[in-house]
Amino acid sequence: MTYAYFNETFLPIEEVRISPLDRGFLFGDSVYEVIPVYEKKPFLFEEHILRLKRSLEETRISRPKQWENLEEIIGKLVELNRAINQSIYAQISRGVDINRSHIAEEDIEPTLFIMSSDLTLNPYRCENNIEGIKVSLQEDPRWKRCDIKATTLLPNIIALNEAVSSGSQDVIFYRNQEVTEGASSNIFLVFQGEVFTPPQSKNILTGVTRNHVINLLKDLNLTISERVIYIEDLFKAEEIWLTSSTKEIQPVSEINKKKLSVRSPEKALWRRVLENFHN
Repeated sequence: MTYAYFNETFLPIEEVRISPLDRGFLFGDSVYEVIPVYEKKPFLFEEHILRLKRSLEETRISRPKQWENLEEIIGKLVELNRAINQSIYAQISRGVDINRSHIAEEDIEPTLFIMSSDLTLNPYRCENNIEGIKVSLQEDPRWKRCDIKATTLLPNIIALNEAVSSGSQDVIFYRNQEVTEGASSNIFLVFQGEVFTPPQSKNILTGVTRNHVINLLKDLNLTISERVIYIEDLFKAEEIWLTSSTKEIQPVSEINKKKLSVRSPEKALWRRVLENFHN
């Protein structure tokens, strides 16, 4: 049995009942966060909660009254669910309105929903013979506030479905020839031993794992720079990685069915950084 947390109550996830008048259901008027859990311990918990707080502030959604107890709630949810490694999904909507209206009623109570699922460990941790991810390039169709981790993910879903139907596993978005990020990940490129990633802006979600990887690179005395990356750079790079809370660090081996020259894991920077990520 899998347990969830819904508005002050722990219960089997099958018993969760969300009102059809909830603004998260009607409008996607909600934000969320995904927190990986390794060996029953949430990873980079404070950083994820800070980003969730920022998403609430940017959307002017109130914090739920259980806000100060989130760490305790998530800890108990992790214990209730048996998996050693889990992925915690926390969503906060603006709440339930009496009537469907674009303008919310005053003083409605936000809806808090937290669930857990098994976390499949990154296969690139120890498998040296796995081919890198195949991705497709797509023009970025999303709204201009991708820095907010909102549940309005239909453009991402459409893009990923198109990618999978064409034989790819993921998507890299671009705007005006400038690379932004993946459908659910950030991107890093390696040129002549230096690592680059697109700068923070409203066009990308500043990933918690992205920031952690940047810090790891600095700890390893590797050069990391934030700069604009163009589509043509993708085919010149020595390595391309995608990073996220559930992917960790994974290399790209093919873009739009064009094979990239991929370094062996023993010589690749991504492997070195991934090993330090685990440590």
